[in-house]
Amino acid sequence: MDYVQLLNELKMSSDYDVKAFASSYGIDLTTSEIRALRPLLDEVSFHWIFTGIPEVFIKKVRIAIGDRKAEQLLKMYFDAKR
Repeated sequence: MDYVQLLNELKMSSDYDVKAFASSYGIDLTTSEIRALRPLLDEVSFHWIFTGIPEVFIKKVRIAIGDRKAEQLLKMYFDAKR
């Protein structure tokens, strides 16, 4: 998967499209959660594939969407790295 392309597409997609995309992976995001996550997309670094996601960023995601949904996203990320 081309993560850079995916991030760019998510940045440019409507809230409705992002909601549908997330839902297709089993994550039900509200419009307010999507809007809270959007600014965080600019902080994502390709280097995290090698170094891991910084704890401070994970905390921001947890604040934006809650612990349960953050755990779902992290699990998907770690499963994709395998």
